[in-house]
Amino acid sequence: MYREFIILTSVIVLSMFMTVHNRNKEAINNSETRLSIQRETQEEMLIQEGNLMRLNGGITFTKNANLIIIKDPYSTIILDKNSTDEIIAFLEKE
Repeated sequence: MYREFIILTSVIVLSMFMTVHNRNKEAINNSETRLSIQRETQEEMLIQEGNLMRLNGGITFTKNANLIIIKDPYSTIILDKNSTDEIIAFLEKE
């Protein structure tokens, strides 16, 4: 009788844990989906305003105040707009 009670209790506790875990997993997935949609909407708005430009390979250019932010999947480069002439001159050198 004691053994059956332990088994029943274990099954009930495990069932409750799995139910809570599944609900939390669904909530996390829903939150990630909403965040992804919000991020895409924000990026589309920035592209329309001319403050964001996307290139192939996941590279993005963003204008923010007096900064230019260049992001790729592995790094982020932040440049000052005041030094853009120097950067262009450097890139044009052969």
